[in-house]
Amino acid sequence: MANKHMKTANGKTGRPISFDKNAALEAAMLLFWERGFEGTSMADLTQAMGLNPSSIYAAFGDKHALFSNAVKRYLETRTQYATDALGEPTLEKAVRALFHNTIAFLTTPGHPSTCMTLAGAMGCSVDATPARDLMTEIRRHNEVEMKDRFLEARKSGELTKDINVDDYTRYISMMVAGLSVQAANGSTKTELKRTAELALHYLGY
Repeated sequence: MANKHMKTANGKTGRPISFDKNAALEAAMLLFWERGFEGTSMADLTQAMGLNPSSIYAAFGDKHALFSNAVKRYLETRTQYATDALGEPTLEKAVRALFHNTIAFLTTPGHPSTCMTLAGAMGCSVDATPARDLMTEIRRHNEVEMKDRFLEARKSGELTKDINVDDYTRYISMMVAGLSVQAANGSTKTELKRTAELALHYLGY
């Protein structure tokens, strides 16, 4: 029969790991999303996750490993809106969907009104470097996916040859990220929509 208790790292007897890992990870993700890597302490995490530090380390690893797992959960459960947008059949529909889907995501109740890949690791300390690098890698990957979609539009003739695809990708990425910043600043859904329509107007849509 299995022991009812487990040994923790300091040799003391503690409670076994018997909890909903998905729920605990969801709580950690929301906390990192709201406060960022540096703004979230282990004390904050233990309270939000309902676990003691030894259980967190045993199930998820150290703070960096937990952050990586939380980011993975974010990508798996929260970012389909961008993938759906890029899957639209025409360039105009894809760009419009990128703006409108982003706004819908940012204004959905139940999570912080910003993008985790922007807010999660903006700190500058040495301790935050791995988290910041992870976020940068994800944002660059997102731009690669956008660029691939815009290259398809170039091949179909929707994006004219006088437009530099790299510049176009950076511009759209910047505008979408700007919506996240404005949402975090308190802009309403109506205000974000007006901003998006203005951007779409100058894009020729």
